[in-house]
This record gives sequence, structure tokens and C-alpha cells, in this order.
Amino acid sequence: MTIKSLHYKWTCLIGIIFLGSLLWSVTLCDWISDLFVFLSFVFFLTSVVASVVLGATHRSKDAVYRIMINVVFCLLVFPTIRLGGSLRDRLFLMRLSRFQEVTNLLVTDELAKASGDSFSTIVSLPPRYSDLNVLDRVLISSTKESITVRFAMRDSNALGHRGYMFRSNDNPVTLSKEYPKTGYTRVAPHWFFFSE
Repeated sequence: MTIKSLHYKWTCLIGIIFLGSLLWSVTLCDWISDLFVFLSFVFFLTSVVASVVLGATHRSKDAVYRIMINVVFCLLVFPTIRLGGSLRDRLFLMRLSRFQEVTNLLVTDELAKASGDSFSTIVSLPPRYSDLNVLDRVLISSTKESITVRFAMRDSNALGHRGYMFRSNDNPVTLSKEYPKTGYTRVAPHWFFFSE
């Protein structure tokens, strides 16, 4: 193993760790993966800057190859994010029966307590459903036309929310009129992925 190939291996390893942590973060949406992707991004950015500095000072084929490797990893960021989103939705669909079970339970309880057709309330997620990777607070809204249940992911914060939403009337057109600035993607009948 030569010194030159060792540099390439470190550049590739740092890039692979960065893309892997990004995939993990987008898929699982938890604070541990967010911390790991931040740290790996710092190392990746350091690798990119070091490659550019070496390329500017040495002007050799090796420096150009190192820069090209980093460019390839930069170009793979958006496909990795897209793949992570697809994996996140596949993971959700694998747990869909448990989401539907807890939704039915929460809606039945709230309808029994409600005094009218229209209400909006925040309820606690039962502890036995804590493995669903959502916050322990669930928003339930009811009108004469439909019932909406929103589960926010654990990485949701004041700047934005992401999660899954059950809509009893399954009407994405009505949904887009009610929440015009919010992005919704259908993942299953009556279920949408939302981000705002």
C-alpha cells in the first residue's frame, strides 16, 4: 500500500461515513443520528477544504483525483437524502398496522369524551407505542367531514415539523387547500407524510 493510495482511502472513507450518517439521519430522524451526521459533515468539509488546498498548492494528478473524489461524494448527497426518505417511508409502512392500531385507540377515546362534532386536542401516546419513533404527543382534530391525527417525528422542533398524518376522508385535494404551505406525500390510503 502506497502513501498516495492511503490518502485516497481516507478521502473515500470520510465520504462514505458522511453519506452513511446522512442516510441514517434522514431515515430514522432522531437526535443521535443528527449529531453523528453533524460530526461526519465537519470531517467531510475538512477533507474537501484540505483537498482543495492541496490541489491549489501541489497541482498534481493526485490532488486532482482527490478533489474529484470529494466532488463525487458531494453529488451523491441529494440521491442519499432521497433514498433516506424512501427508506423512512418503507419503515413506516412496515409499522403501519401499529400506527393504525394506536390511531383507532386514540380516536375512539377522544370521540367518547367529546361533547360535539368539532374538536382539536393533544393527547399522550400510550407508552407501549414508544417504539414508533414519534413524539409522545399526538394532535387529533375532528370536524363533521373528517378526523385528522398527526404524529410528529422526534426530530421536530420550532422551525418545522415532520411526521405522519391519518386523514379519515382520504382527500389530498381538501388537505392541500387547508394547508397550502405544507408538503404532503401519500404513503398509504388515509396516511400522508407531512413536512412544514
